[in-house]
Amino acid sequence: MARHMAVELPLLLVLGIAAAALARRDTQAFRGWNRRGLPGLLAATAITGYWMLPVALDLAVLDPRWSVAKVASMIVAGVAWGVSWPRAGVVLQAFFTINWCAMTLVAGLLYQDAPQQLCSVYLADQQGAAGRALVIFAVAGLAAWMATLMRKLARDEARLRI
Repeated sequence: MARHMAVELPLLLVLGIAAAALARRDTQAFRGWNRRGLPGLLAATAITGYWMLPVALDLAVLDPRWSVAKVASMIVAGVAWGVSWPRAGVVLQAFFTINWCAMTLVAGLLYQDAPQQLCSVYLADQQGAAGRALVIFAVAGLAAWMATLMRKLARDEARLRI
């Protein structure tokens, strides 16, 4: 479970983001339906949220079709995020960042504090490790976004002074 949550899912998401960056000029076709990045960020958040559910991880382990769906959907989520993030303004980025981090933090805390085993194919100690990884991702994600925002605001302020 920790391998899924802390290694496999994030790497698939990063793979999708990298694919979107490599295909930047080909993403013009998405402009019509992805104005300001809202649909893409919504899709990415829904997909990543789904794969935080214990039943989803169970299905991916027990059924190869769900495993393929997991890989494909996480890459699609990465592409959607990679295409949408630059189009989103600061307010929209804040909305999705804070909500994703809150969702991830709560899921991580629930995985750690659940009195029973949530996934039928993983042991309770793996559940706790996955929960700790989710908490780390939530805190690190929020910190990284805030650092990026502060740099952008400082750059914008310096440009106004010139």
